[in-house]
Amino acid sequence: MDKKDPYFQDNFDGLVEQSDELVKKAVMGHKKLEKIKNMPVPTLWSQDEFYEKKVVFTGMRQRQLLNAYREVRIKLLKKSQTDNMVVLVSSVTDSSTSNNFSFNLAATFALDPHKTALFVDCNPYNPSAENYVATPIDTGLTQYLTDDNIRIENIIYATGVERLRVIPSGGASESAAEIFNSTRMQRFVAEIKERYPDRFIVLDVPSVQQSTEARILSRYCDHALLLVPFGKAVTDEVLAAVDAVGKEKFAGVVFNY
Repeated sequence: MDKKDPYFQDNFDGLVEQSDELVKKAVMGHKKLEKIKNMPVPTLWSQDEFYEKKVVFTGMRQRQLLNAYREVRIKLLKKSQTDNMVVLVSSVTDSSTSNNFSFNLAATFALDPHKTALFVDCNPYNPSAENYVATPIDTGLTQYLTDDNIRIENIIYATGVERLRVIPSGGASESAAEIFNSTRMQRFVAEIKERYPDRFIVLDVPSVQQSTEARILSRYCDHALLLVPFGKAVTDEVLAAVDAVGKEKFAGVVFNY
């Protein structure tokens, strides 16, 4: 074939562009892996500590439970088709039921050695981060949102789960709805998402029925999961919760026993 042939040249240029794109993706993938490998490794929990805290891990005896979380992860990945998403988790009726599920979902994302996860406790009325952080918590999300001098690095804490970090709520605040409905909160979510392109972010938020925070925070997420305490919610309550987080963000319902 004549290399001066326009047909040849067009196809050749196309192959070069594809090759360049593949090289770029390979380099970016390598950089991500190196970044993950260089993450400080905290003191990891023992198996007994995982069981005590009711956190899923590879090799646990309750394989059915672990696989259930993996199935939720698979569905979210298929829906999003990206390594960078923000998932909001809220209970339909009871604020206390979402904490453990949210953290376990984040831990399930972190099981992949090529991925990292961030659990953000956005529930100042029922905070849970202290259950998963070994070091004392000095500052959290509510302090960050009300103090421009606090940096994001100051509110990220290591957990006993490899590749999983936590941002605590920062404690109760009567003006949580106003704080979350702020430009700084919007910038915060955008920054943690852009700053960690290989990180899955889980926002644990108060109950849809008992507060307005879920409705406010749903604006910042890519997908919203709703927990339905088994036998404690009627159909109208679930439908109202879906409307609250937005049908375009709604990713599914999880029945919590």
